[in-house]
Amino acid sequence: MIGSLMALLCANAHADLVIPPGASQSLGGGSQNLACTDLIVGGTLDLAGGTLAGVRNVTVQAGGTLILGSGAITLVGNWGNAGTVNAGTGSVSFVDDVACAVPVTTAVVSGNTSFYTLSIASSSGKLYQFSAGSAQSVQSALNLSGTGAPLRIESTTPGTPSADISLAAAGSQALSNLAVRGMSASGQWLAPGQTNQAAGGAVSRWFGIPTVGGTTPVPTLSQFSLAGLALVLAALAAWRRKPHGI
Repeated sequence: MIGSLMALLCANAHADLVIPPGASQSLGGGSQNLACTDLIVGGTLDLAGGTLAGVRNVTVQAGGTLILGSGAITLVGNWGNAGTVNAGTGSVSFVDDVACAVPVTTAVVSGNTSFYTLSIASSSGKLYQFSAGSAQSVQSALNLSGTGAPLRIESTTPGTPSADISLAAAGSQALSNLAVRGMSASGQWLAPGQTNQAAGGAVSRWFGIPTVGGTTPVPTLSQFSLAGLALVLAALAAWRRKPHGI
């Protein structure tokens, strides 16, 4: 089975990689560059620790299963999941295209997927649209970065928070130079302390100061600071009780 898949990959280096319904294939730990063609999973594909690079679009059809394991997928276009994605400890990385004859300037993420590591990076201000009503979860690491122009992260209805990214409490985030519209964050607060580079468009639990229950936390003082404040107040009260000449 592994040999037949590798033979298929080698013979069709510039054709879509299609796993039809009912079929089961394993990458067998190998590495393949699809040269800006599509991955379409209708059956079962197990990366088995292997890597797929140069992928244009990934489509997991209804009834299809993509097993990432400890493998990795790098793509430049759309991610559509209507089936099952087993994240394992694998990574999915969206990058600027280098092999596509027609540049991919907008990518759409649809369906609900649980990722282990999710990375999106662009130096061209590329737009990534998340379908309204979709929810993506990230178990380990979320990396979103724009170099030069801000990376654009938007829901397909950017006027209201309508697509969600949830980063697990124990997960790490490396976020920078982002223009975000119409997105919410139901796990960790995302990009705290940073400034949204987008003009207009609503976000929920991104940027600024994290809040609890919709309100900004009141700063608290340490035990020593409280003791010092009490001494200052006592001295002030004593001074006010003294008669003062005019």
